[in-house]
Amino acid sequence: MERIEIQKYESKSIVLVDLSKLKPDETIKILPEAQKIISKMGEKSALILTDVTGANYNREVADGIKEFVKNNSPYVKASAVVGVEGISDVLLQTVIFLSRREIKSFNNRVDATNWLLTH
Repeated sequence: MERIEIQKYESKSIVLVDLSKLKPDETIKILPEAQKIISKMGEKSALILTDVTGANYNREVADGIKEFVKNNSPYVKASAVVGVEGISDVLLQTVIFLSRREIKSFNNRVDATNWLLTH
């Protein structure tokens, strides 16, 4: 499975950014790739689902995620994240505060997808 996929649901598309179980250096490589895909979407049109289940973090990853969210803001209509727990919850709250965007957290991809499809 690719780490970045555009999944089609009827008339909507969701960009899946799968960071699950990645090491920090792997996450840092994925973020710019996802950024390129998202930046090609129309303004305020992208539905983003990010899965961080079991991902490993360090300061570089935290900074990369903050930058990723900031750079994507013009293109994002709605954003959901799966797998947030422990230190990643602190990072999520920081990203939400800094970006002034709603990023909704879910326990699984199905619930996150269903929520995104309502937008």
